[in-house]
Amino acid sequence: MRISILILCFIVLITTGLPLINSGAWWIRIFDFPRVQIATLTLLAIILASVFLDIKWEFKLPLLLILSVSMVYQLQFIVVYTPLCKTSAKDSNKPVAGSSLTLLVSNVLMKNEDKESFHTLVKKHNPDIVLINEPDNAWAESIGKLDQDYPYSIKYPLENTYGMILLSKLPLTESEVNFLVRDDVPSIFTKITLPSGSKIDFYGVHPEPPQPGTDTYERDTELLIIGKKIKETRNPTIVAGDMNDVGWSGTSKLFRKYSRLVDPREGRGFYNTYNASVPLFRFPLDHIFYSKEFGLLALKRLEDIGSDHFPFMINLNYEPDGDNTEGLEKTDADEKAEVEEKIEEGK
Repeated sequence: MRISILILCFIVLITTGLPLINSGAWWIRIFDFPRVQIATLTLLAIILASVFLDIKWEFKLPLLLILSVSMVYQLQFIVVYTPLCKTSAKDSNKPVAGSSLTLLVSNVLMKNEDKESFHTLVKKHNPDIVLINEPDNAWAESIGKLDQDYPYSIKYPLENTYGMILLSKLPLTESEVNFLVRDDVPSIFTKITLPSGSKIDFYGVHPEPPQPGTDTYERDTELLIIGKKIKETRNPTIVAGDMNDVGWSGTSKLFRKYSRLVDPREGRGFYNTYNASVPLFRFPLDHIFYSKEFGLLALKRLEDIGSDHFPFMINLNYEPDGDNTEGLEKTDADEKAEVEEKIEEGK
C-alpha cells in the first residue's frame, strides 16, 4: 500500500511539473490536456497519503503540502470553465433579425462509416454554416448530398485526416485554402456575408495534435499566424475547428489574448468534444472563438455521430456597435515578443 501511494504521488507531481517546462515537445505538452483528471488524482493522493501512508510526520506534512499546492495549481486552469467564474463572452441582448448565424463544427473521423448520422444531424439542427474536419474523398462524395441546402462551399478533402470542407447557406467571398505551416495541413479563410449585408472574417483550422514524433511548434505557429492576421485586420472574426488543444493551454490563451477573441466556454462549462468513446478522458478540443462584435445566443454539444468527436454548435448575433466581451487582458511587450518568436520558430 505504501509503495502504491508513493507511486501515485510521484505520478501526479511529475505530470503537474512537466508542463511548467517551456517546450513544444509532445511528451510535455500532452499534459496540458488532462488538468481535471490530474487534479482528481491529486485529491485522491492527498486522501490516501493522509489516511494510509505510514511515514514520519516531518516527511508526510511537506508531501501533503506539495500535493495540495499541486492540486490548487491544476484547479486554477480549469475553474475558469465552470459557473464559479464570470463569462468573458456576453449573452446577446439585441434583436437578431438579419444579423445572426448558426455554426456547426464537426470532426467526422475520416474512417467513420456512419455518414448518415452526420447528414441526419445537419438536417435536424439546420445550421447556416458547417465546418467539417477530417473528410476524405469518400466523405466529400457523401457530403455532396447537402449541396442543395448549402449552395456555397469550400471543399478540400484529403486522405491524411486533415481534409476540410466548409458548407454555407450564406454567401462566401475572397475564399482561400491556405497552408500556413505545412503543405499537407490546410486551413480555410473566407468572408461570410450575413443576411443584413455585413461581412465577417472566418478561419477554419485543424492543426496537428501533440503525439509521439510530432511536437506542438507547428500547431502553435498556425494559430499564432492567424492571430497576427486578426490583430492586423481588426475585422469581426470567427475562428473554428478541431484545434487539438484545450482552451486553458498557454498557447490557446496567448492566441486569444493577442487576437482579442473570446472563448464562450469560460464561465459556462467544458462542453468536452473528445473522446466521444472514453467518458473519463474527454477534453474540449473543438473550439469556436470570436471577436467582441458577436453576442452569444446559444452554445451546444450535439449528439454522437459515430466519430471520436462530438459535434459542437454555436448561435451568434452580430452586434457591430457593441463590445460583447468582459475582462479581456491585453498582451504585454513580452507576450508580443513571444508571439513573434514562436511564429519564427514554427516556420
